[in-house]
Amino acid sequence: MKRKWHVFLGASVVAGALGLFLRKEEAVSEDPSLLYVGSWSFFHPKEAKHHVLTIYPDLSMNIDGKEIAYHLVELTKNKLTIQDQFGYHLIIHTENGVPTTLYDEADDVSFPISGV
Repeated sequence: MKRKWHVFLGASVVAGALGLFLRKEEAVSEDPSLLYVGSWSFFHPKEAKHHVLTIYPDLSMNIDGKEIAYHLVELTKNKLTIQDQFGYHLIIHTENGVPTTLYDEADDVSFPISGV
C-alpha cells in the first residue's frame, strides 16, 4: 500500500511540474508585441500621400524614417495604443492576429494598413 502512495505522489509532482513548464511556454509564445513588428503601409487622403509605419521588436517606431517618441498606453493581441509627444493617441487594431487599421486621434481618422 505504501508503494502505491509513493508512485501516486511522484506522478503528481511530475505532472504538476510539466504543467507549469507548458504554461510558461505558452506565455512566452503569446507575446502580443510580436504581432505588430514589421512595416505597415497606409494612405493619408488629406495629404494624398502614402506612408510607411515601421515597428521594431523593441517597439520603437518610425513613420517614413522619422522616429516617433511615445508613451505605451495599451498592448494586447487586439490593440496597440500609444500616446505621442503631442498627447494624441495612435491605435493599431488587429483582426485574426494581423494589424488592419491605424487610428490617428490628431486627425480623427482611421486608415486601413497593409504589410510592406
